[in-house]
Amino acid sequence: MIDEAMEGSIAAIICAAGSSKRMGGVKKEYLPLPSPSVENPTEKPLTVLGMALATFASCPQIRAIVITVAPGEESAARSCLPEGLLAEQERIFFVPGGPTRRASVYNALLFLKSHNPSLVLIHDGARPWVKRDLIERIIEEVRRCRAAIPALPLIETPKEIERKEISPLTEMPGRIAGETLFIKKHLRRENIYTVQTPQGFVFSEILMAHERAREREEKEGFEYTDDAEVWGEFIGGVAVIPGDSENRKITYAEDLDQPGKIAPAGQREGEGRMQRIGLGRDLHRLTAGRRFLLGGVEIPFEKGELGHSDGDVLAHAVCDAILGAAGLGDIGELFPSGNPAYKDTDSIALLKNAWRRVKDAGWQLVNLDCTVCCEEPKILPHRDDIRHSLAAALDAEPSAIFVKGKTNEGLGPLGAGEAVEAFAVCLLEKPHG
Repeated sequence: MIDEAMEGSIAAIICAAGSSKRMGGVKKEYLPLPSPSVENPTEKPLTVLGMALATFASCPQIRAIVITVAPGEESAARSCLPEGLLAEQERIFFVPGGPTRRASVYNALLFLKSHNPSLVLIHDGARPWVKRDLIERIIEEVRRCRAAIPALPLIETPKEIERKEISPLTEMPGRIAGETLFIKKHLRRENIYTVQTPQGFVFSEILMAHERAREREEKEGFEYTDDAEVWGEFIGGVAVIPGDSENRKITYAEDLDQPGKIAPAGQREGEGRMQRIGLGRDLHRLTAGRRFLLGGVEIPFEKGELGHSDGDVLAHAVCDAILGAAGLGDIGELFPSGNPAYKDTDSIALLKNAWRRVKDAGWQLVNLDCTVCCEEPKILPHRDDIRHSLAAALDAEPSAIFVKGKTNEGLGPLGAGEAVEAFAVCLLEKPHG
């Protein structure tokens, strides 16, 4: 964890100094997004840069926002500011970028030295759909681990490729010799993630790392792909948290289609996707000498769930919900209580195992809604921790998960404090075919 002295102000850098070559030279950060309001389609749309900036500006703990722009483009970038931010001149600054993304970030870091922030977030200006929840989770993780990035697991199977020269076979006349791509190495996708921004760091250390990276670039011509690589080479490890599938980067013109936009007239919402609902339920007796666990979070209490595993009633209910929706069995079938291998095992590990099976079958989680029934302890003070724990296990945003606590009004074993019960309902989806 970082020192108390580092618990000060937070700054953000939004990178918008690129050339947008893959957009045909059209500056993607300045392009308007689809109309933000169906009820009022004449409302002035936000630009790509403006939408990202508005989300960062909505975070009160961020005291300074620096936008890197190509030399001479400050006025064009300033025109992208949402009207409500035009007056925030004391918090929003523009800095000329450099010949590379890393050089642009370094310029912004040098500018921020006079502000002396404790932490800094670095974001691609071409990611307009970043959410405040993701920004706040990155800040929280940087305070714990000094450096953090959001990432998503890879869906397709990756291969490492190499180029080889081939010669035509004598028994295959007409085959043309030349250079061809071949698979060099078969990679395991469970260990490969795609990373997003914002990436967060302790300010003083990422500045030092960029200074050393600049020296290496000048000597060797080496080019860094992102700030996590710079930190990793000169400082150390970078923590990873679940990213957001809607936090897409605009690279090509077709990427401007807004996530979650309303389907055109005549087209049903969800058309082209298969959706399934799953229901899970579990009940455990409460007894002294056991931990009280909900969704991987231990809640201080005089009793805990009795079970063959650690007894996490909510994790078990969620397992059954996702497995049932995908048609892949249930928790008792996959992890039988008679198997000594699962004695006192971590139920979140079981949930991750179940989710891996569901994900490998092509399913994605849309949302999860849970209800926990017990007289005591109270669930509300621990709800956010439970949501984040389940989100981490399911590669999901905490905003896609909700947990409610209910009592049984003193009735039955639940009302007498002898048991705890959990229900979970999930919606999964995947493309047809």
